[in-house]
Amino acid sequence: MLKNPNQKVIKKMARNALKVNRRKTITLFLAVLLSSFLVFTIFTVGDSYFRLQKIQNIRISGAEFDAIMYGVRDEQRQMCENNPDIVLTGTVGVCGWVEKTDRDSTPSVGLIWADDGYWTQMMEPVREKFEGRYPTALDEIMVTKSALKECGYEDLDVGDTLAMSYGTNEGVFTGTFRICGIWDGYGPKKQFYVSKEFYDQSGWKLSEAASGRYFMDFKQKIMTKTEQNAFIESMNLGKQQNLFFMEDLGASVQILAGLIGLIAVTCLCAYLLIYNIMYLSVAGKVRYYGLLQTVGMTEKQIKRMMKEQMLLIGSAGTVLGCLSGGLVSFFLIPVVVKSLGIKSGYVGTDMIRFHPAVLLATILLVGVTIFLAGRQPAKMAADISPIEALGYRPTHKTVKERKTGKGKVIARLSLEQFTKDKKRTAVVLLSLAASLSVYLCIVTMLDSQAARTIVSNYMDTDMVIKNDTACKEKSEDRRDILDDSFVKSIKENAGVSEVHSMIFAEITVPWEPDFAEMWMKEFYAKWMSTPYSKEKDEYQNHPENFGSSLIGIDEQEFDYLNNSLTHPINKEDFLSGKACIVYRNGLDLSDADIIGKNVTCALYEDQQTKKTFYIEGVTDENYYTALLGYPPTIIASDQVVKIFATHPVTLKTSIKYHKEYDRGTEQEILSLLEESDNAKDFSWESKIEDADEIEKAQGNMPQVGIGIVLILAFIGIMNYMNTFVVNVQSRMTELSVMESIGMTPKQLLGMLVREGVLYAGSAWLVTLTAGMGVTYLLYDSMNYRGIAFSVPLLPLLFAVGISFLVCTMVPVLTWIVLEKNGTVVERIKGVE
Repeated sequence: MLKNPNQKVIKKMARNALKVNRRKTITLFLAVLLSSFLVFTIFTVGDSYFRLQKIQNIRISGAEFDAIMYGVRDEQRQMCENNPDIVLTGTVGVCGWVEKTDRDSTPSVGLIWADDGYWTQMMEPVREKFEGRYPTALDEIMVTKSALKECGYEDLDVGDTLAMSYGTNEGVFTGTFRICGIWDGYGPKKQFYVSKEFYDQSGWKLSEAASGRYFMDFKQKIMTKTEQNAFIESMNLGKQQNLFFMEDLGASVQILAGLIGLIAVTCLCAYLLIYNIMYLSVAGKVRYYGLLQTVGMTEKQIKRMMKEQMLLIGSAGTVLGCLSGGLVSFFLIPVVVKSLGIKSGYVGTDMIRFHPAVLLATILLVGVTIFLAGRQPAKMAADISPIEALGYRPTHKTVKERKTGKGKVIARLSLEQFTKDKKRTAVVLLSLAASLSVYLCIVTMLDSQAARTIVSNYMDTDMVIKNDTACKEKSEDRRDILDDSFVKSIKENAGVSEVHSMIFAEITVPWEPDFAEMWMKEFYAKWMSTPYSKEKDEYQNHPENFGSSLIGIDEQEFDYLNNSLTHPINKEDFLSGKACIVYRNGLDLSDADIIGKNVTCALYEDQQTKKTFYIEGVTDENYYTALLGYPPTIIASDQVVKIFATHPVTLKTSIKYHKEYDRGTEQEILSLLEESDNAKDFSWESKIEDADEIEKAQGNMPQVGIGIVLILAFIGIMNYMNTFVVNVQSRMTELSVMESIGMTPKQLLGMLVREGVLYAGSAWLVTLTAGMGVTYLLYDSMNYRGIAFSVPLLPLLFAVGISFLVCTMVPVLTWIVLEKNGTVVERIKGVE
């Protein structure tokens, strides 16, 4: 056979073939366009996501940093300043608190000092308003409106003075301070910034973990846990020191892996669609490709013609996909950024940028996908011989003779058709399952990141009301403002389902050589700069100078706490007062070091009233704390505490509504608090308020995920539609013959519906088994918040309904359209 190297003719034939088969061409074009669009968008949005995530971290933390170290020695500071991977450092010193003002006796405001690196550079991105200057004199403070409101003086401004009692490591003092500056923005705002001179006189040192905070901003924005641990090891931390990296620095690796997984699945869906279309096209045109060789076209030229078709479709689809991806990314991301409430001056022009690497990666991935998908069908077309083509009839694979059996003929015919071409069926099922798996992954991730999923108070309560006077240092300043009558008024609210109050009594823990000695020795080593040996005698002889707390909880709270313990305790022992639970307070003591020992406590105001508990459990949950003294905080039954202590104080009350997130009920409770004579001495944590803040911060980010879901679902549905349309087309003669020998239209449509159900059911079987495993891996790689894996029911049921609807209606509608092309006889004569 003579070779005819006419490249122009091959290109012309390729173009003509695309024009003639417009439906297949459009389907292929859309597959390439959507794939390149999605890959480009995922890369661009992923790149921007890291920036947005960094901004969210800055907003929450109140400054731009990657790691924080509690306490910093001079040699550690020198190491960090000489480290080329650390671009910026900042230092903060916690040095006191506001004890009271003449307008509020329980303000929750801290006193801190910040160096120039932290205040001027690290905090610059979070400041929206700034008036005045940073304090330099002993009696100057920098304030926020939030902190002033806590003190009852929200009307003060720069230049005004504020008289207050304040506490430092040296004691409680009274002074008048001049407001030299006021700022507003993101991060912690209930604090006054003081001068370096004030910090030096506070009695604290930056090397102490209770005061010093050393912030580091790294050059690299992706840091693995191994690298983080190596850096922590190199800092040679003391026993009291701790070094923490921000979540997003380590999670960036996981999120990147998740994004790569999404891109891989996207390319897989596109590969399956392109492969399936090309495979079906070649299988349906065996005579055409065979006869081409009889007129002089070689196998190589047939392959080239098909490659030319894929090149034309791939080029057009990739270009338009990248352009549309760019338009969506550059218009969508600014909306997301704006919805986050981030000031435009900080976002800058480089927040959304075009990166050549993104375009190159998209072209490369889509190009490789098209090449691999079209390779096997092209080889199939080239391998068809002229002799094979001349004898070809569009019948399917030979089925072995067997007895037909009895009953349910329609169902059996549907099953035979489903299993006849196993390769084609596998491709369609894999494509559908891949799309459905990614759908499940993204809706699960979106649900896990929803405000109402992220926000959860302790015991999943809707509100926790706190008595701010309960933790006053002097017992005479404490008042039981959450008394029985007030709690009763809360319980009487029709929208409230549960109310749990936690009570507290101040105690001492007398010295004894076993547990008390072990605890105090470890406490001083962990938290104190003074050696335990210097104060041991005072503790032995005057335990009243070392106060602590006895916490009382009800039976329901005990059940919740006990379920969270590594070693749950006996309920009867706890309720009877025989056993207790101890709060570990961050000490390096294991459960085995503590459990099994006895602890004796005495009332602070009456040292002769004592009680001994057997320690059965240990918790790290700081919800069960009041006055954190040197001795341990003991948690016991509230009934036991009420008998032991004469006048225990209610520390906090947790409330659960009949209807979660019931704004009406919450407003009624807030009105109750505001109308109380002790309104200024209450504070609260509201799940509704927290959820509102998170929803505001999330903005339109969920819509991005939904868009990705819809595109992947569209690719999967297109694959199924194309397969079944071609399937029904190729079976027109077979179906018409069945109709001619007595099969009714209802039976014929029933058979096609059953085939669709088989496809949908099998796809969901794969999705809920192997697909669910892949879904979990993708979810887990991007789940840096550590939220439990849970597939939302409603989106799942919606996807099941839509998939079954599409899978059953497509073959039915295809048959209804095609049967109008002629009578039964005409359709039977249409055999090739």
